[in-house]
Amino acid sequence: MQVEGMTCSGCEQRVGKVLRRLDGVREATADHRTGQVRVRFDSAVTDHAALAAQIETAGYQVAGDVQGQSR
Repeated sequence: MQVEGMTCSGCEQRVGKVLRRLDGVREATADHRTGQVRVRFDSAVTDHAALAAQIETAGYQVAGDVQGQSR
C-alpha cells in the first residue's frame, strides 16, 4: 500500500512496528523513499481497513486504494 508522511528510517520502523502489533500480521516492511508499505497477513484474522486504521493512528496517511496480498 502507498503511505504518505514517512520521512526517515524511524518512520519506516514505526509503521512496521504498529502493523506487526495487529493479530494476523506476519510481516510488515516500509520504505520512506517510495512510500511503499508491504504487509503479509492472514485475511481470516485482519483486513486492509484495519491495517489502514493502524497506520493512520500512528500519524501517517494511506493514499489511494488499499490493496495487497494476504495469506
